Amino acid sequence: MKPKAAFFDLDNTLIDGSSIYYFVKGLMKHGEITKRNIARFALDQYRFQKKKTESDSAIAHATRKLLEFAHGKPQKPLIDLCQKIVDDFLPHALIPAMRAKIEEHKSLGHDTWIVTASPIEIAQIIANDLNMTGAFGTTGEVINGNYSGKLPDGPMHGMRKAQTIATLALEHGYDLKKSFAYSDSINDLPLLVSVGFPNIVNPNKALTLIANKNRWPIIAA
Repeated sequence: MKPKAAFFDLDNTLIDGSSIYYFVKGLMKHGEITKRNIARFALDQYRFQKKKTESDSAIAHATRKLLEFAHGKPQKPLIDLCQKIVDDFLPHALIPAMRAKIEEHKSLGHDTWIVTASPIEIAQIIANDLNMTGAFGTTGEVINGNYSGKLPDGPMHGMRKAQTIATLALEHGYDLKKSFAYSDSINDLPLLVSVGFPNIVNPNKALTLIANKNRWPIIAA
């Protein structure tokens, strides 16, 4: 029998709100940026929570700012800083009902993956802290141990999520028709339709209509 997997979006699915916002807030706490720098991210967070989706403009802005911040910096200290930031926000941002879903899948022998547009550094730390199988996220180029400020593969978004889990299925032998996906975002439709059991978490109106039409379970977390 082929193994099964469960794939989880991160922002507004596993956690309440945007991981990038929490990251930027953590940068301010640790003295890496100023309050002025965080103002635009706070506005993006507000819009994100209101719309329950990832607008292209918010993603483009956040990616650009994070690339500017990371450019030329060594990878290892930034990962260490990410761990501190995740330690600060994860306990109160993690949605309890989704933590329970992760544990349920693990108890059934399913592999559990985070697949997110958020930075891989944050996603992998969260996956490790939750004892999940692993994570895929937006990955900045690293040359000789330092960030170049470039995204060779672009954000982990839309069709790239579907392509990623298709590759994982080939590598691990997953039966995607018997696997699961969880997301709040209409942008994740390619991911959701790639599995046999899509699950919608706290959706906006547009995604609710699609979920109801397809009889997909809706989780009010």
